[in-house]
Amino acid sequence: MCPTEILSLNRRIQEFSALNVEVLGISGDSIHTHKAWMRSSEGIGPLSFSLASDYSREVTASYGVLDEATKASLRATFIIDPEGIVQYSVISNSKVGRSVDETVRVIQALQSGGLCPMDWTPGQKTVS
Repeated sequence: MCPTEILSLNRRIQEFSALNVEVLGISGDSIHTHKAWMRSSEGIGPLSFSLASDYSREVTASYGVLDEATKASLRATFIIDPEGIVQYSVISNSKVGRSVDETVRVIQALQSGGLCPMDWTPGQKTVS
């Protein structure tokens, strides 16, 4: 999770709360790096969601997003339901940040209870 993604999620945390969604960020950086980010004048500042360190890469490996060659964590988003089942995941190139708009849209689609076509947005009909 890069600092720009952390900031984007933090700015929109109320939207996630309104959807009854808890946000958890996980980074391969150490807790010490996270603390430095939050204290730095160019850093991310205080957060409204938890940011965990996966310095050991244990979580990264268990979710299948560890680049074995470099031991780097791939950028990924997972939407996990209350029963702990992954309902949606996206893995992106490390040079491309993910979209908070798309994450919110997918959560809304999953919560709609219907079969949502491509580019579906709340208020539109679902597929029968």
